[in-house]
Formats: sequence, structure tokens, C-alpha cells
Amino acid sequence: MPELPEVEVLRRHLNPILTNKKIVGVEVLKLRTIRTESPSYIQDAIVGCTIKNVGRKGKFLELELVGSESLLTLSLIIHLGMTGRLFLQNSSELFPKHVAMVFLLGEEYLVFKDPRSFGRVSINNSIIKNLGVDAYSSDFTEDVLASVFQNTKQSVKDRLMNQKFIAGLGNIYACEVLYMSRISPFVSGSSLSIQQVKTLYENINSILHEQVRFGLGLDLDFSGESKSDGLFYYGSKSGHSDQIKEQFKIYGREGIVCSICNSLIQRTSQSNRSTYYCPKCQS
Repeated sequence: MPELPEVEVLRRHLNPILTNKKIVGVEVLKLRTIRTESPSYIQDAIVGCTIKNVGRKGKFLELELVGSESLLTLSLIIHLGMTGRLFLQNSSELFPKHVAMVFLLGEEYLVFKDPRSFGRVSINNSIIKNLGVDAYSSDFTEDVLASVFQNTKQSVKDRLMNQKFIAGLGNIYACEVLYMSRISPFVSGSSLSIQQVKTLYENINSILHEQVRFGLGLDLDFSGESKSDGLFYYGSKSGHSDQIKEQFKIYGREGIVCSICNSLIQRTSQSNRSTYYCPKCQS
């Protein structure tokens, strides 16, 4: 599932190629993709609008639209779900499999492909207004992080992943930042010391920014059609791993020796998600 770094890299890829393009038509191939409005409502609202910017909050993309006479402004909210892809293709090309929705932009299509159908499209911007502070933004400060953990019995990992408090962190990066901070994922958020909060804040910033820089340096296949390596969620255009793959320090490494203490990395289920941790470094 794409998390904040993967969606931010996609945003930076799409923004320059979508800005000032006009939406001249919409096709909805999977009805469940539209939430909470009807497909016809979405079509009536956005056809004729021009894309002025591609933004992001948390794991959501926000296409800022302006009407033909600049009297109407609205946001098209897109969440990739677990397996979604969003990419441009020439209008003369056949659609790939699993296309959920298509936006006609003259000679090009903006294609939303979603094999597992967990993605969503909406113009109800309360979806992102109800999110917590974006973990990649300047509004995310050490004081904000400390306030998130105040007076809660929720585990520190679950709190980090709660999008109502912090937007953008998912299971992968929650495991990563806790490991780098030497903090157990199972302790309550309110039990963290001032120093632990400081260390956690620094690692969230460091890891997210490093992952965005890493993704921007890759030749990615945003359509996912030629991928066979899973590089940075999207895969490489070459279709094989001839680029340096990201190496998570803890996520997905069950049974592998911890690079710090030589203990075996363990995995357990926590809130129906896999939690990877070092029993010694994060005790």
C-alpha cells in the first residue's frame, strides 16, 4: 500500500504534466470507486474544469479544479487504496486491465487503475479536512507530535497510524521510525519521555524526506504495467531491478538478524496489521 513518500513522489510527477489541462469527459468503470457521491454527480461537477494544481495531504491526492469562468473551485480527492495507479496515457491507446476511472484530457487520458478496488474518488473535501497534520509539512512539529501522545492509552504505533492525528504514516513507516527510535511499538503513547518524542520526531522527518528523495531519483513505471520488481511500490520502467532498491531496516525482515544487536527480528499481529520489531533494541 502506498504511504506518504510514494504518494508525494507521484504528486511531484503529475503536477507539472496535469497543470492547466482541462477535463473534457469522465468515464467510471468501477462504480464503487466513487464515494460518497454518485458518478453522475462527479461528472457534472468536474467536466469542463481545469486542473490548476496537484496537492497532497497524507495519503490523499488533491486535484485543485477551476471552472470555465473561474467562478467554481473544487477539489477532486483521490486515494490509491492498496494497489491503485494514476497515470497519463495517449487517448489512442487501449486501456490496461483493472481500470476504475478515466478522465479525458483532450488527446490524453488520466487513468486510475485499481486492481483490488480499494481506492476512492470524491469531491467531498471534508475527507482531507478531517485528517490530522501532514507528517511531511512544516505544520508537523515536535510539539504537535507530543500533543498527539498526551493522555492516551493507545499504543504508540497505533497512534502514529491514526490519520485523525497524523496524516501519511502507514504500517511500513510506523515500523521503520519506531525501530530507528528504539521505541517499542506496544507501549502506550502517553508513556513516552520528552527525549523519546524528540528522537521519534527527528526520525519521522529524516525517514520521510529520505524516502521522497530516493523515489524522485528513480525511473519509475507509474502505470505498473511493466513492473516485475515492486521498486518503490510502482516498479521500474525497465521491468527488472536494475536500480538500487529501497532497503527497509525492519519492515518485512522477520527472522533476519538485527543489524544493531544481532537478535532475530520478530513479527506479530497488532490491530490486524503486521508489526516488525527487534525484541532487544525495542524492549
